[in-house]
Amino acid sequence: MMSPTRILRRLRSILAGRALDRDMDAEMTFHLDMEAAAGVRHGLPPDEARRRARHVFGAVERFREEGREARGIAGVRDLSGDLRYAARVLRRSPVFTTVAIVTLALGIGANSAIFSVVNAVLLRPLPFPETRTLVSVWDGGHSMAEFRYLRDRTRTLDAVATYTPDFGVSLSAAGEPVRLTSALVSAGFFDVLRVQPMKGRFLAPGDDGPGAAPVVVISHALWRDRFASDPAIIGRPIELDGVSRQVVGVAPPGLSFPGSETRLWVPLLIDPTGARCRADAPPRCRAGAVGTHWGAYGHQVIGRLKDGVTTGQAGADVRRIAAELQRDNPVWRPGPEYLDGIAVSDLRDRIVADSRRLLWVLLGAVGLVLAMACANVANLLVVRGAARGREMAVRAAVGAASGRLARQLFVEHFLLAVLGGGAGLLLAMALVPILRSLLPVTTPRLDEVRLDGWVFGFTVLATAATALLSGIAPARRLARVTGLQAMGNARSGSSAQQRRLAGALVSAQIAIGVVLAIGAGLLGRSLARIMDIDPGFAAAQVVTAQVNPPRARYADPNRQRELVRQAIERLGAVPGVTSAAVTTQLPFDQTNHGIAMWIDGWTKDPNKLELFELRKVTPGFFAAMGIPLRRGRGFTDADRADRTPVAIVSETAARRFWSGTQAVGGQVRFPWPGWMTVVGVAADVRNNDLKEPELPAIYVPFDQVPEVPFTLVARASGSAATTIAAMRAVMQEVAIDVPLSRERSMAALVDDSLSGPRAAAMLLLGFGVLALILGSVGTYGLVAYGVEARRREFAVRLAMGARAPSVVRLVLREGARLAMIGVAIGVAGALALSGAMRGLLYEVAPIDPVTFVLAPLLLGATALLACAIPAWRATRVDPSSTLRRE
Repeated sequence: MMSPTRILRRLRSILAGRALDRDMDAEMTFHLDMEAAAGVRHGLPPDEARRRARHVFGAVERFREEGREARGIAGVRDLSGDLRYAARVLRRSPVFTTVAIVTLALGIGANSAIFSVVNAVLLRPLPFPETRTLVSVWDGGHSMAEFRYLRDRTRTLDAVATYTPDFGVSLSAAGEPVRLTSALVSAGFFDVLRVQPMKGRFLAPGDDGPGAAPVVVISHALWRDRFASDPAIIGRPIELDGVSRQVVGVAPPGLSFPGSETRLWVPLLIDPTGARCRADAPPRCRAGAVGTHWGAYGHQVIGRLKDGVTTGQAGADVRRIAAELQRDNPVWRPGPEYLDGIAVSDLRDRIVADSRRLLWVLLGAVGLVLAMACANVANLLVVRGAARGREMAVRAAVGAASGRLARQLFVEHFLLAVLGGGAGLLLAMALVPILRSLLPVTTPRLDEVRLDGWVFGFTVLATAATALLSGIAPARRLARVTGLQAMGNARSGSSAQQRRLAGALVSAQIAIGVVLAIGAGLLGRSLARIMDIDPGFAAAQVVTAQVNPPRARYADPNRQRELVRQAIERLGAVPGVTSAAVTTQLPFDQTNHGIAMWIDGWTKDPNKLELFELRKVTPGFFAAMGIPLRRGRGFTDADRADRTPVAIVSETAARRFWSGTQAVGGQVRFPWPGWMTVVGVAADVRNNDLKEPELPAIYVPFDQVPEVPFTLVARASGSAATTIAAMRAVMQEVAIDVPLSRERSMAALVDDSLSGPRAAAMLLLGFGVLALILGSVGTYGLVAYGVEARRREFAVRLAMGARAPSVVRLVLREGARLAMIGVAIGVAGALALSGAMRGLLYEVAPIDPVTFVLAPLLLGATALLACAIPAWRATRVDPSSTLRRE
């Protein structure tokens, strides 16, 4: 191992190489001049004295090389010379260089772009200290009772917090009120994350209890954008949902957990005794307090593992606590299956669980594209090597060692890979925004996708791997030329070896293309099946917008009813609007939730309630959404708060609980407003995802159980933009302090639900098309090279009377053989990898016979088509001129 002093000396020699060369030349010139002067003093003529001095002194160039070797820079100079020569060689072949660089750029750029997503979503740690101890406790949505038991009795968690994400609030400030996304969090939320405020403080113990002063923590983005980075923001009151809250802290830049759109953190009221209930509150208020009832569901829980505790140990601890709660709860005791759903897992894994399979499949697919690009470039290098065989033979004949030739060739290939990698990095910069728009909006941490140092490092590694995979085999084979080959015609043996290598590369490309084509076909067929599903409503011409009244100012149910009545009346009077209505839950809105209900004649055990999708709607909702009524009647203006509570159920609910025919007249109940009579049966509606089966749904009149916020729904003949503008104008007239948000068409909501399957199908289809092109180019190049190498054979055949069809069959036979080998290997590979596709498919088997037949046929037919032009060219060989040249 070299000492530091020697390393520094070597670096100095490299950096000051020219100056040292000049010093060495001056010293050798001085010695030559002294030797020549001595000869002149002995009576020799100056020219003869100079000649004899050079003879005595020896080879000047040898001394220069020895000096460079002694300084350790000979290898650097050789590498520099190899790079210059490689650049000249590539510049002399612009078509080959362009095709190779573009091919590599496509493979490397696509890989870098996909890796940037995988890195941001799956690999990059969460932006919190010691993320390995940060865990999620999940059973599908916790109640306050569960959180309180866990917080007070855990033995394995250092800290525990609960939160409700994506809670919309209205911010009233200078100008028009705006709708913002907040998170309701317990006081220990920021302690669990172990982050520090940029200004002020985070929530303190007691901020989430009854009687606490209303406070809020705002994000750095909100402080910067809405409050102009006001240095006096701490202590300033802001109005959220009609409640004045004091800003106690500003979060550090970049903190937006639990969602990328989170701008505020509001204390989540934890009321273990029912102390917040007013004297005139209904009895269920105090009965619903934590400790006597499970309370509201939907809260999520995070915690910090104690030192030395594993997630498995924490999971056992949490299940113990859940069993105690299950035993002690006096109101509702769920069955044994309750404990089966409780798990403790790494928080990052919990966040990315739904996206992991898709992203790994895409990364694997794009990796195959890169392998195909490497094979294609290697094939081009092999074909091109045939034209350089005589050059290598001549260089070997004059003394170049095979290692020296291999190094020169590898430098050429490495330079080609570097140029392809640079172009690929530029391509990745353009692809990243496209990827972010294609991937589902529910993909976590999508806003963090960017080209950073890790992606750059990945690109460098991909470029180096590409240089090795595509360049080593052609370089070694081409460098094995002996000097003897330069003396005679040794082309046939070398060409046969090169054709075998090129044929193997082409078969590999076809195999990879078959795997990608089968994957794209499976996802395409799955997407087609999903798109054929009837969502249960007519989405065309339906526009929606969420109305967000400040909760404090619109706490009175009568005020909520009046706001809804005026909004529907004025919106219905807008030209082009055929029907208008209000609902609390839209199909395909990811914030939908269900409710547990009793069913008269069905429910026997109060611990075994049935889950329904709940929507509170006005009478015009079914007409506005295009949801047909199958039996009974719809809601009318007579279904007011002072009338008999009524409900409409979905067909699935009617079939499951009333045998499909007896639903009308049935009775259902949940805590409010008591027993309800079923007056109608509506068609089933897909709720959150077209792939999910219909859940039982129940519709109740908004007037009987009003709530805010709510959603306006309008069916109109005009464009979505025109209808949205009309909605805004109407709400400005009705209530200027009520902001709108999430304005969109129902068609866009349905389309968003397809974003995941569509992204997977489109990306894999793109990779498949790219593989098809690369495979065609590789097959064409190999067959064209084979035709050129066999010109003499074809000339003899034609001269002996062979007809053109027989020559075409001869050429196509070679292409068909390579295609069959590639297809067989590709089908076997697709069968081996089919399990990875299972979770991405809908009503399509991972081994779908149609796809496994059509995709290989397409690749095989494309390969044969790529052979057609070289086969035609083989029939155009002129026997007389070809044999004369030979």
